[in-house]
Amino acid sequence: MMLARLEDAKLQIHVSDPARDPEIALLLSQASAIVYDYIGERADPLWDETTAPDVVQAATLYTLGHLWEHRGDDAAADTEDKNWAGLSLRLMRTRDPAIA
Repeated sequence: MMLARLEDAKLQIHVSDPARDPEIALLLSQASAIVYDYIGERADPLWDETTAPDVVQAATLYTLGHLWEHRGDDAAADTEDKNWAGLSLRLMRTRDPAIA
């Protein structure tokens, strides 16, 4: 399941080399899974790269950018917290509010 198009993913990370397509497709699939999981039960199982709402596609590309830049080999521990905060801001209207 992909929630954004490969072409859009390549634009997001500024890559035009078709030799990188498999790597980008893998990260796009992972980013899609992260976004889908984050939204939870309100995510439509029929969404794909053409039917997902724009905000979901934008969040997927945002997450892809994070995965592309931070592959776990950098020392910046605060990047994960910033990524989740950014993802939350983008998708807060797509989630059911938590009940305390």
